[in-house]
Amino acid sequence: MTMKITTFEEDLLGLNNFAQRLERFIATEHDFVEGSLVVALSSKYGAGKTTFLQMWKSSLEVPDAGKVKPIVISLNAWESDYYGDPLFAIASAMIERIDESDKDSAGTLKEAMKDIGWFGVAIGSQMVEKATGIKPAEAGMSAKGKKKERNETVPLHHDTFAIYQNRRDAMKKLKEGIEKFVAASDQKVLFLVDELDRCRPDYAIDYLETIKHIFDINDVAFVLAADRQQLENSAKMAFGQDLDFEEYYRKFVHREVTLPPISESGYQKLAEKYVDYYLKREGFRDCSMELSHSRLDNVTELVGGLKLTPRQIQEVFRILGHLLHTSDDKQGTLPWCIAVGSIIMAMLKIGESEMFHSLGEQQLDPKEAVSFLQNRLEENSHVEWWLSLFYTGDGLKTIENESFEEVKRRAGLSNETASPAKGRRDEGLSQWYLGWGRKQSDQFSQIYEKIQQVAQWD
Repeated sequence: MTMKITTFEEDLLGLNNFAQRLERFIATEHDFVEGSLVVALSSKYGAGKTTFLQMWKSSLEVPDAGKVKPIVISLNAWESDYYGDPLFAIASAMIERIDESDKDSAGTLKEAMKDIGWFGVAIGSQMVEKATGIKPAEAGMSAKGKKKERNETVPLHHDTFAIYQNRRDAMKKLKEGIEKFVAASDQKVLFLVDELDRCRPDYAIDYLETIKHIFDINDVAFVLAADRQQLENSAKMAFGQDLDFEEYYRKFVHREVTLPPISESGYQKLAEKYVDYYLKREGFRDCSMELSHSRLDNVTELVGGLKLTPRQIQEVFRILGHLLHTSDDKQGTLPWCIAVGSIIMAMLKIGESEMFHSLGEQQLDPKEAVSFLQNRLEENSHVEWWLSLFYTGDGLKTIENESFEEVKRRAGLSNETASPAKGRRDEGLSQWYLGWGRKQSDQFSQIYEKIQQVAQWD
């Protein structure tokens, strides 16, 4: 069983319509820009950009009678960061893809890339030789043989400026080769670039510069999946904090788009899918929580309110999967308040860490709790329900012998006057205390400790 999603048939978030709109937009906008079209898919970390690109690529590669599909080239910028030269990463991926259908064009581009690489090494060798007296290109028999073989086809001038000129000419030859291939083809070329925001700042900037200067070619499009804020941080690290990023970014990107927000039904589908994957799996994991629709509703309401990304939701379910793991004979026996308390604490751990610590350390101010719930829940009628859970689970910072009515009044939920409870349970909360089962005090602190120390419920 795997969670990897690669086609829109497996999609839980309904992104196929967005993909079709984006495809139509790119097809149209090609005619309104000079050179390549660059679109930034600027959604934050964990929003599902990688999965979307994988699904979209699969869709674009399906033959469609009467429709000319683009040549799709996938790139993971972070994986090539290690090698240090985005030009080779982009061009190599294109050559490999072209080689499947046009070996002559691929061969021409390969030769241009060899020249670029050779002259780049030569420049470095000239500088090292001048500084140290050592000739790196001549070090070792293998290097000598390769140099001899290369010199037979590429004349090597012995001054750095001449080498630079030759490398510049080789890059021009590469760009002309790409232009010639694209012009002769009925298909446009679409690069899907992922993980650019994970790259070293200098490499991320080099990547943008390479796209601008080498691949600025008609009928070529780039979709750059990246967190915009991270790219801004990279640019300011490279050029200084005074950089006008808006104008700088506009030099490279024609249009920014974002993935559509997750709908309530999308959250529901994610919850159902992750329950089957992380909480219960036949022969592998059983769950101490009763997996009823009401529990799924609790999950969906909180996930939607916290605006968790798909990656964050996965992290939540990994926490719950371990916390709620039990033996076969104890499935579904966890008291319901402990179950719901575990759910909200796992979500706060990932989405609102300060609230997680406050609730777990019994320091959550009732007024702060109400403000948080009102801002996060669509149904304000549910605020008192969740506050009741916090109160009976001993997660709130209360005054000694303070009744729930007094807590509500202090938090702004009630105008009624009430006297202290004098240590007795509040009337109307008996279902909550029963819902916590035998664990009658410090319930949220127990949940907090188990999550923090990777423990499980007995």
